[in-house]
Amino acid sequence: MSRAADLLTCLVVPERCLHCRGPAERPGAMLCHACHGALPWLPVDGCRRCGLPRPCPRGRCPSRSAPFAAAWAPLSYEGPARTLALLGKDRAARRVAPWFAAAMVARVPATVTDGVAAVVPVPPDPRRLRRRGEDHAALLAAAVAAALGVPRLPLLGRERSGPAQHHRTRAERLRIAAPVLLAVPPDRVLLVDDVHTTGATARAAAAALRGGGARRVTVLTALRTLR
Repeated sequence: MSRAADLLTCLVVPERCLHCRGPAERPGAMLCHACHGALPWLPVDGCRRCGLPRPCPRGRCPSRSAPFAAAWAPLSYEGPARTLALLGKDRAARRVAPWFAAAMVARVPATVTDGVAAVVPVPPDPRRLRRRGEDHAALLAAAVAAALGVPRLPLLGRERSGPAQHHRTRAERLRIAAPVLLAVPPDRVLLVDDVHTTGATARAAAAALRGGGARRVTVLTALRTLR
């Protein structure tokens, strides 16, 4: 059986672990006991600006000039968490998104969520949205907003599709075009996406929100790359 077919079987048979494809921890669980124990949780007390697991040296934070005030993610983009993220993009968004959102809200530092008036999802690439059929950032944002008791506002859009981020160099990612602002944002906004890599997408989205009037933008993602 091919890996793709095996993964599809895991999605429709709830007793299978989505990562190792062994027996799930319990009926309906997405991971087995071992894979659940191997989840790469990130500390809450890392760098308050970029979300890396250790405080950055003074003046050397990769987000020191970013238009967002703080960023954080509960999990590193590796191991079982990476598998869940990839499945959440293409095949299992509605199954995976609530689990990630719960992890995001349960451990998020107060510096990221204090005083936010709305949760705004990072807008999807139009072409990839048509192919996948699900907007995973919007699903995450809806669950996070419900948990925080604030509205989810789709304030950002994209005018055109671009090449996939994983095909770009770091320099190309950092030059990503800003999303289009669709309405005036509130004073404090929480920007939500699935993965924080170079921070280019978060920078572009936060810049659009700040340009539209938001005074403070913070970023919450499900996963964070560490390289």
